[in-house]
Amino acid sequence: MYRIIASKKSGEITLSLPPSKSLTHRLLILGALNRGQTVIENRLRAEDTEITYRGLKALGMHAREEDHRLICEQPLGKVAQADIYLGNSGSSARFLVPLASYGDRPVRLHGTARLHRRPFAELFQALQALGGRFEAPQQTLPATIHPAELQGGRLTFDHLPSSQIITGLMLAGLWMHRDLILELRERVPSLPYVAMTARLMQRLGLSVELSPSRIEVAAARPEMHWQMTVEPDLSAASYWVAVALIGGIRVTLPGVILPSLQGDERIFGLAEAMGGQVMVYTDRVEITGDIRRGITADCGDIPDLVPTLSVMALFAPEPSRLMNVAHLQFKESDRIAAIRQNIHTLGGRTEFDG
Repeated sequence: MYRIIASKKSGEITLSLPPSKSLTHRLLILGALNRGQTVIENRLRAEDTEITYRGLKALGMHAREEDHRLICEQPLGKVAQADIYLGNSGSSARFLVPLASYGDRPVRLHGTARLHRRPFAELFQALQALGGRFEAPQQTLPATIHPAELQGGRLTFDHLPSSQIITGLMLAGLWMHRDLILELRERVPSLPYVAMTARLMQRLGLSVELSPSRIEVAAARPEMHWQMTVEPDLSAASYWVAVALIGGIRVTLPGVILPSLQGDERIFGLAEAMGGQVMVYTDRVEITGDIRRGITADCGDIPDLVPTLSVMALFAPEPSRLMNVAHLQFKESDRIAAIRQNIHTLGGRTEFDG
């Protein structure tokens, strides 16, 4: 049992954040698709990212550790292990399903019972339209993916449960037969994560065009030398923003450089909207102040900030409204139920109209 002692006193905290999970996933996959050398510094070593890393190695990527860097030297393709366990990592699953088509023999992907209940139908429908071959009787995991040349071309989506489907297709689009065009007729949840993928690919010299309703990825198997350092994780930064405003403490986050590739940089603007002060320097961000008002915020694009914002809202003098959060019910857990249960345990009140 953990005992938390309430205290509100002035002070200062300076701490280094862990590397971004989202950027680590994407850089690992891009390294596995690059026929040149990819050097990744400051990658996150966490359960989900290590599942992605092991999955890519199973699909044939060769990589080695050297001086706290990961050096990817051979792309995927020659399957080393045909049975890949994905745990409860929905991001790993949605990213690896299309990539498994590029192996030289069938690959079985599976995970926990919770992962098998998560929505994958739209991804398998897209894979089939691209020329993929697979066995997924329930249009979810477990599934067996067979070798296939994905054709590229135009796909249209009316509704998607997760932006990770788009990101997975964008990354896989590099190895498709022709350019991949994705048309989005309705809003995609967590769209800034798609923008993160596009900006990262552009930064690496890849041809990607992005608009709110259309994405185009040029088919061109890269053979480049890439060296990237993973940014600090701004989802993790949100917890320390909450510490600063709830506890009345000055929090300094070295290494946080704004603007960022990550959509969760919105936490700093939301902190200011609640009454905090955010000072942005060239090499750090500092947060001070307290919570003076509630907020109304559209959280459709920032699902990972919802737990933090919910806790911060408990300390506001009037209610806060967090909108477009229904898709959080279908993450690694039902996040809405978990947030509400814990807030009620603490004596707070919530309403959910999802």
